[in-house]
Amino acid sequence: MTLHSNLGHVSASYVNLLFDWLAHTHPEVAARMPFTRPVAGELNRIEVPQWQSMLDWTYQALEDPAMPLKIAAHVRPANMGLLGYVASCCSNLGEAFARLQQFENLVYSVNALEVALQNDQIILRWGAERGRPGHWVDSVAIGVLVAFTQHLIATPVYPHRVQFINAKPVNPADFDAFFQCQVGFDGDYTEVVWPASLLEIPLKSPDQVMRSMLDQQARLLLKQVKAGEESIAGLQKALQESVTAGVPTLNEVARRLCVSTRTLQRRLQEQNSSFREELEKVRVEMAKNCLQAGELSLADIANFLAYNDQSAFTHAFKRVTGLSPAKYQRAKRQ
Repeated sequence: MTLHSNLGHVSASYVNLLFDWLAHTHPEVAARMPFTRPVAGELNRIEVPQWQSMLDWTYQALEDPAMPLKIAAHVRPANMGLLGYVASCCSNLGEAFARLQQFENLVYSVNALEVALQNDQIILRWGAERGRPGHWVDSVAIGVLVAFTQHLIATPVYPHRVQFINAKPVNPADFDAFFQCQVGFDGDYTEVVWPASLLEIPLKSPDQVMRSMLDQQARLLLKQVKAGEESIAGLQKALQESVTAGVPTLNEVARRLCVSTRTLQRRLQEQNSSFREELEKVRVEMAKNCLQAGELSLADIANFLAYNDQSAFTHAFKRVTGLSPAKYQRAKRQ
């Protein structure tokens, strides 16, 4: 293993993709696997060198150069953890890609993702500032990104171009066929280039587990407001949806309400309130539901609600409720 990264981690849910694929396609190899299947969970991390070793061992056992692409094709939302569920509930791929940039470290924390719009194209780019994890790790990662994107939409849309920072493998034709475009190697960056129109493509049916949680949050928020008595019609729903989309900003909420930001601010002032106060109340109500459900860690809830970090979430929650999130959760369980 040369030029491999010594930094970074991948999630246990993501690593389980390898175990799932082997059990499904090569059970005899899975039975000989010298590595233990990790327990899935957002806080359970696998260091990159160990992930490299798992993939290297699998290749030695199979001697199939198309192995990383076949693993990637087997991806399911559960392998993407919280990111998979949240992305599945976005309204379009633009929102899903925004969540990818926000939550990527929960699943795949190796080199930082940069997203840029250029000449009617959206470019997803990874450098090598933390090292090069190698051909197997990168090939699975980019294959998973494209395969998971196809899971989200009804009609497949493939990249315009894919480029790897790694050397050209012995089977470039397999890569061209998988990505449905010409794939480059030995690049300065690893890149996936999509048409910008991809951002507007609506997603197919969202993941029902996460959708159920979000619907319950919406009901909890809206049941406090009787029909026709909401001071600004649709505000609660617009706030909740903007948080879910990962863009809880004044501009985004105003856009969803089809009013100008100045009008929204004026109307809130007339109610002796502010955008920050209303957003904080909605976030805290959503957090209460997540805490009572008990499915997500505090760090995951902070990320899901688009806080900068867990500390900001904890301070906001305590400011509104008088309790820390952990104490609130314990009190509800008791």
